[in-house]
Amino acid sequence: MPLIIQKTAFFVYIYISKYNRNQKKHAKSTQILMAKIKITLDTRSSSQDKDGKYPLVLRIGHKSKTRDIGLNIHVKEDQFNSDSKEIRGIQNSVRQSKRVQKIFSEIDLWIDENKAQIKLWPITKLKNEIERRFFKKQSELNVLQHGAKVLYRFHSEGRYSTVYTYEDALKILVKYQMKCAKKNDQVVIKSLFDKDKDGFSLKDEYACYDMPIKAFNVEFAKDFKAYLGQRMKAKNSVGIHLRNLQSILSDAEKTYDELKGHKPLEGIKKTSTPNVPIVLTPDEVNKIREASFEEGSSRFHVRNYFLFMFNNMGMNFYDVALAKVAQFDGERFSYNRKKTERQGDYFSIKQNDENLEIINYYLDGKKKNQYLFPLIPEDTPEPRVFRVKRDRAKWFNTNMKKIAKELEIDKNITTYTARDTWTNIGLEMGIDIRKISSGLGHSSVEITEKHYSQMIQEKILDEINERITSKLVSPI
Repeated sequence: MPLIIQKTAFFVYIYISKYNRNQKKHAKSTQILMAKIKITLDTRSSSQDKDGKYPLVLRIGHKSKTRDIGLNIHVKEDQFNSDSKEIRGIQNSVRQSKRVQKIFSEIDLWIDENKAQIKLWPITKLKNEIERRFFKKQSELNVLQHGAKVLYRFHSEGRYSTVYTYEDALKILVKYQMKCAKKNDQVVIKSLFDKDKDGFSLKDEYACYDMPIKAFNVEFAKDFKAYLGQRMKAKNSVGIHLRNLQSILSDAEKTYDELKGHKPLEGIKKTSTPNVPIVLTPDEVNKIREASFEEGSSRFHVRNYFLFMFNNMGMNFYDVALAKVAQFDGERFSYNRKKTERQGDYFSIKQNDENLEIINYYLDGKKKNQYLFPLIPEDTPEPRVFRVKRDRAKWFNTNMKKIAKELEIDKNITTYTARDTWTNIGLEMGIDIRKISSGLGHSSVEITEKHYSQMIQEKILDEINERITSKLVSPI
C-alpha cells in the first residue's frame, strides 16, 4: 500500500476514534443530565413499619441526585416485582398495580416529551412539578416549601445574612409545630434545608412540620405570637421573626392567585422596643484605651477592635470583621457599610495615630486580599461568613463584659457601644445632628433621631430648662 494511503488511513482512524470517544462522552453526559424514574421500595430501616412493610415510592434520579415521592402503598419485599411493577398479596392488588403502572407511564412520557427543558432544572423543581402535575400536590403552597424558594433567591443574590435571619424565623415556627405535636421543642436545629447551587429542599425529618400557607391564619398567628413571647428572651426577637415570616407569606400571596388576600400577619402587632443606647464617657473610653492586657489575649484584641470602631465614627462590628488589607492605603481606611451597601454607603476615613498603630500591628505581611483582623478564618465559605461573624460578636461582647468589670465600668458594653458613644460625644460637643447622621451612615436625620430619640430629647429639654430657669435665679 502506498505511503500516502497509509497516512490517510491512519488519520481517518484517529478521527473516527476521537469521534467515537466524543460520542460516548456525550452519551454519558446526556445520561447524567437525563431525568430517570422508577417504582421501588424505600427499604431504609427507618421507613419499615411494625408489620415489616416498606413504602412504595416513585424514585426520581436527576443530576446524580435522587428524590422520592410516596405512593401511599406499603408492602413487604416479596410482594412487589420491580420489573413488571406488579403488586401482589395485598387488598386490591390488581387495581393498585394498574394505578402504579399508569402513574409511571404518564410521568415517564411527560419527562421524555419535555427532556430538553427538564435537563436544565434542579431536582427540587422537577420533584415539585411532578407532584403538582400528577399527584395534585401543591407543595409550593406550604410555608416551609415556599420559604425554601425565598431563601434560595436571597442566597443567589449573595444576601447570606438575610438567609440566616429568615431561616431562624422558620426554625422557630417548626419548634412551635413540635410543641403542638407534643414533641421536644428545645432541640437545636442546624438547618431546615439541604442547600446546593441548584436550590434549597426541605429535609425529610422536618417535612412533617410543614403546613399549608392557608392554615397559617389569624388565629394560628396569634397563638404563635404568644408562643414567641414565652420563648424569646429578647422581646425584639418576636417582632423580627414575625416580620420575616410575613415577608415570606407576602411573597407567596403575590405569587399564587389562590392566596390573594391571605395576609394573616398584617393585623398582628410586630413593634419593637428601641434599645436604650449604652454610652461611655470620655474618661471611660480612656480607661479602656490605657488598660494593659497581655499581647495576643482575647481582651487585647477586643480592646483594639473597640478602639478601631470608635475611631472610625462608630464603625459596625460586621464591617470590622470583613475588613481587608486592600482597604487601607497607608493613610485612609475605605469601606462600604455592609448593612446599607444597597444604598451605596461608602466611607473613606483618615486614620488617627492610634488606629495606624492598631492596623500596623495586624498587617504583619498579609496580602491585600486577606482579612485585616483575625476574626473570620480565610478559608470560610462566603455563605458561612455571617454565621461566623455572629459567633465572633458574642465572643466580643463576652470579653468586653470582662474588661468593663475589671475596669469598674458598670455598663453592659457590646458591639454597639462604640457607635453609641461616638454619637453621644458628638451631640455633647454640639455637632450638627445632620453631620452625625451622615457619619453613622443613616439615610436620613429622622433615622438618627428615632434611634437616639431619648438621648436627643433629654439634651433638648435640659438645654431649654436651663435657659428658662436661669432667668429666674436671683444672684446671691
